Amino acid sequence: MIIVKGGVATAKGFVANGVKAGIKKSGNKDLALLYSEVPCVAAAAFTTNNFAASPVKVSKLHIKNKMHQAVIANSGNANCANGKAGDAIAVAMTECAAKKLWLDRREVLVASTGIIGELLPIKKIRNNIAPLVDGLSKAGGRTFAETIMTTDTVAKEFAVKVKLGSSVVTIGGACKGVGMIYPVMKAEKHATLLCFIATDAAISKRMLEEALSESIGDSFNMVSVDGDMSTNDTCFVLANGMAGNKKITKKNQEYKKFVEGLKFLSIELAKMLARDGEGATKFIEIEVRGAKSLLDAKLAARKISASNLLKCAVFGEDPNWGRVAAACGAAGVSFDPDKTDIYLGAMKALSNGAIAKSYDKEKARKFFKGNNVKIAVDLKNGRYKATAWTCDLSKEYVAINSEYST
Repeated sequence: MIIVKGGVATAKGFVANGVKAGIKKSGNKDLALLYSEVPCVAAAAFTTNNFAASPVKVSKLHIKNKMHQAVIANSGNANCANGKAGDAIAVAMTECAAKKLWLDRREVLVASTGIIGELLPIKKIRNNIAPLVDGLSKAGGRTFAETIMTTDTVAKEFAVKVKLGSSVVTIGGACKGVGMIYPVMKAEKHATLLCFIATDAAISKRMLEEALSESIGDSFNMVSVDGDMSTNDTCFVLANGMAGNKKITKKNQEYKKFVEGLKFLSIELAKMLARDGEGATKFIEIEVRGAKSLLDAKLAARKISASNLLKCAVFGEDPNWGRVAAACGAAGVSFDPDKTDIYLGAMKALSNGAIAKSYDKEKARKFFKGNNVKIAVDLKNGRYKATAWTCDLSKEYVAINSEYST
């Protein structure tokens, strides 16, 4: 596996674009399209928020189709909490893209991100479908990544190549989301985190679904910016088979290599989300090891990563590792506090449930001044481990979210 320059349109047969449709008040590009020159199999994971947005509901229906060829997405408006009218608009987005691309609307998936509770101006989308389609290109992958941004400060894209037999498979992706980030996405078989992944691998729909399910558990579902679950979280993976590898139809070695590449890409994109969290000044990595089960490790890591008290302490460069202990203890997992260790970087702060004799508060304070803060917890209760990623909680985060809808 090697890292290559590119994003969602890097794999063979994929093109993308983004245009200004007038949805965003800023006037920036806000309507994006990803298209495969040949039919694809697709898999998806969606938010488990019960107040799911209209594009989530429509895509849940469309993902059941056997084949797909395009994804249309907008930023600046979540198309959520708009009732039946919002559902009709989400369907209309797929219809107008399908008509221009000569597809069935069920072959088009849809995603939205932005403010909740305002009707999405479908007329503006219809009026800009022609230039959106006409401008599709390989170079448009970067434009796509920029177009889906809301409060993101940088576009997020990544790509890798994986050798499968005598063929080289490319997996590329783009994502957005720096606020309202605490995904608990569930793979559907048969402000918001949106992720679009495209690959030229030949793989069955069932195996692609399995691969996505394996990947999101260790990547996107381990990211937290503010602990709030979005109504629009969506991850799509499209595979068009143009790499020419022997089709993956079972969990063999080729499947494992593909999953390794997909998971690596997903983790890198997930880290980008945390690094660019709204108002973030520091990237935080939480590792929990020595857990009784993988679920325990993930629950503890996620609980710690979502601690606003810890995130504020990191922003203030206050080495208050007690916040880590408190969050871990509230995770509802099995461990003995009197055997637990906590590390701030390489420095042990807690040793067998008590402050470590070698702990130096001033050295710890210097550690917290860095841009990358790594915290580890050893529960000494098993062999499982998990990693979560988050960022600090700054005054800028409050400023951004106190005027988001104005």
